[in-house]
Amino acid sequence: MHAIHRGFAHHTAEDGSFAASTSKLPVLQYYPCRGRAEPIRLALSYVGQEWFEPPPASLKQIVSLMHGEFDGYPFRQLPRFIDDGEVDLVQSQAIMRHLGRKYDLYGANMIEAGQIDMLMDGVLELRGKLRTLAVEQQFEAAARQRYEESVLAAEEELKKAGMQGPGLASFEYPLSRRRYSEAGWLVGGSPSIADFALFDLVDLHLDHLPDLIRTRFPALAAHHAKVAELKGVKEYLASENRYPLAFAADWVRAHWGTEPK
Repeated sequence: MHAIHRGFAHHTAEDGSFAASTSKLPVLQYYPCRGRAEPIRLALSYVGQEWFEPPPASLKQIVSLMHGEFDGYPFRQLPRFIDDGEVDLVQSQAIMRHLGRKYDLYGANMIEAGQIDMLMDGVLELRGKLRTLAVEQQFEAAARQRYEESVLAAEEELKKAGMQGPGLASFEYPLSRRRYSEAGWLVGGSPSIADFALFDLVDLHLDHLPDLIRTRFPALAAHHAKVAELKGVKEYLASENRYPLAFAADWVRAHWGTEPK
């Protein structure tokens, strides 16, 4: 049995391979940052499922394999999630949906599951817009102003904006009107994978624009606070297990001098 670190640091395989065969815990391969893996960590924390992540020293080996092997890395990207010795997935959305099905975080019926899928895709699109602002444009003043006037436009302003696709108001609307949930979640009567994805998106915005978010999107701010108080999530957020860096590109640039490919 290979040793698994269970202290305050991240769960990692301390010896041997980091493959799933070394442990009964799920394996999450990703950079030491929140990034696309953070909603996965939030969902696992909520259901009380421990996991381990390869130590940072293994990352260059993982990335080398990722670029050179389709087996295990069919899309040449992280995160990768290995579960139960048989499930081996890449693509963060696919991993989240696996967790939703496994841990009953996918709504009560097919209608709610479809609504969750729809909202998850909207979150992913908005996350891409924020990443462009944060990583590529480095919050340059003019880009930030355009972002605030489009993605962060209030409901009535967003309806008039020329921007295609969702803004944060697209999520403020269903929460404030209880469109898909009477319980204060995005969909249905209990937390779903969509709630963890949205929490992460709002959390990233609160890092940089807290006053604007809380003033313009009170339902989103209340939802963020509600998720943050969930058992398991609350403990994870307060622990040293949570990485400070938001995007993988930030970590890679700081440690390797390049961006992840």
